[in-house]
Amino acid sequence: MTHVLLLAAALLIPGPPADNFVVQAELQGLYDEISQATLQFATATDVDQFHDVFYTPDWVFVDTTGQKRNWSQVREGAIQALSSPPLDSMSQPIHKLSVTPEGVTVIVDLTTVRTIVDHEGRYGRKEASHTLTDTTPFRDRWVRVSDSWRLKSREQIGRPIESVGKPE
Repeated sequence: MTHVLLLAAALLIPGPPADNFVVQAELQGLYDEISQATLQFATATDVDQFHDVFYTPDWVFVDTTGQKRNWSQVREGAIQALSSPPLDSMSQPIHKLSVTPEGVTVIVDLTTVRTIVDHEGRYGRKEASHTLTDTTPFRDRWVRVSDSWRLKSREQIGRPIESVGKPE
């Protein structure tokens, strides 16, 4: 119990993080918050306000070919996603974290799960329900802005891996 209280106190202390463990705990919390909030976005304003809080103004996305896109270029796709069938879940577990003088570099897998009705029979019997799980690896760069972490860039470092299963 004492260890839990010490960890909780360490996370509340302002200023630069003491070590990789504390940084990873802080950033994993942000990834969890980003994932859960993304599932709840309903309007373009939701997307924009969230971006303003968690991302730097010069945030950039880099795809697997090295093409860079700024927020205004990525925003349209984020808004269009609001009309897509909803995800069942989203998670972004951290796999590797490196503290640098500029901030933190994180390797993370974005995993999304959605339930679909297979109208064409691509995954078996026509009209059967399936869960689609997509996992995509990213390299994220975070920087400290005042007393909070902000995402500066997201680079896709591998192709999405899709798996198909029956809903549970």
